[in-house]
Amino acid sequence: MPGPQQPLIPNHLWIVLCLVNFRIELRGAARLIRRTTRMISEFRHIIDTYRQVDFTQRKAALATVVGLKGSGYRRPGARMLITDDGHWTGAISGGCLEGDALRKAREVMQSGQSRLVTYDTTQPDGENFGIGLGCHGILDVLIEPLTPTDTQNSLEVLDQILQNRREVELSKPLPNGDFFTEQLRPDIQLLVFGAGYDAVPLVAQAKLVGWHVVVADDCVAHLNPRRFAQADQLLAIQRDNFRQSVTIDSYSAAVLISHNYKFDRSVLRELLQTDIRYIGILGPKKRGDALLDELADVVQPSDHDRIFAPVGLDVGAETPTEIALSIVSEVQAVFRQTSARPLKFKNAPIHQPVAQPTPIES
Repeated sequence: MPGPQQPLIPNHLWIVLCLVNFRIELRGAARLIRRTTRMISEFRHIIDTYRQVDFTQRKAALATVVGLKGSGYRRPGARMLITDDGHWTGAISGGCLEGDALRKAREVMQSGQSRLVTYDTTQPDGENFGIGLGCHGILDVLIEPLTPTDTQNSLEVLDQILQNRREVELSKPLPNGDFFTEQLRPDIQLLVFGAGYDAVPLVAQAKLVGWHVVVADDCVAHLNPRRFAQADQLLAIQRDNFRQSVTIDSYSAAVLISHNYKFDRSVLRELLQTDIRYIGILGPKKRGDALLDELADVVQPSDHDRIFAPVGLDVGAETPTEIALSIVSEVQAVFRQTSARPLKFKNAPIHQPVAQPTPIES
């Protein structure tokens, strides 16, 4: 075995923000870095479930897709929490592999040793698992035991990242000597300005896809905790100076849904002085145009790329619930940089190809 030497991967590929410190076992075989980029909103439910596990009675493991060749229902970074009583949260496939992963996870829980499992779904008859999968891909899945006293276990690290709302790069060694490197991005933060009746389904829809939701209004009476029980934060703001109360980052989007013209104008003026990426304005186009005309002193030509008035995609929405779906879909498309056209018109794979592993340079 080689003697001590400099790290084989750049320092920035170690756990960023000093969240975790892994030790490397040097191996003679070629090592690879498997890279992926992922929003982390779907991890919140997994972490919440993990916090509820009684580890005095139960054991748990985490399954993570760390490699994919060909097509697959889930992509690298997808995770599934498994407990020894047969329950799981999350998914690593469309339901085809979870049963086998459960069996292997129980073995990992007993041994306390991580395991890298390869699932070949390219065979049309699915003879490996007794069912026809039809995915035509090869998945590598890391299954690792979870110990709550270990503050460096994967879910503890992900929880810290969720709380910090920072984009970080996380690198983890695999049992075969490769490294799985993820660029993790915060979930979208939706700022809902206006706490009227139609804000309620908007909050619900945004939470359904895992976003962080803040509801802001200048009328305290509108901010009823019962109506907005799903919101992460309710803010009573001064419409002309709300930036002292709201934290805006590169993953924030704002929707003006108050039905109050003066309120929307004041909030829009403030928003235009930030770097927020998306500003949606509810109402007809002429209303949005009037707001922008009155704010001509602060509107820059480039602002039109981030202002969406009327807000939402054209899905024929009429009811508040349908409008909420339209808005959330548009915000999602903007942040994922997609066309929002029907997939039937896309003459390419649904997803971008998974980056293939690259050698680690010594």
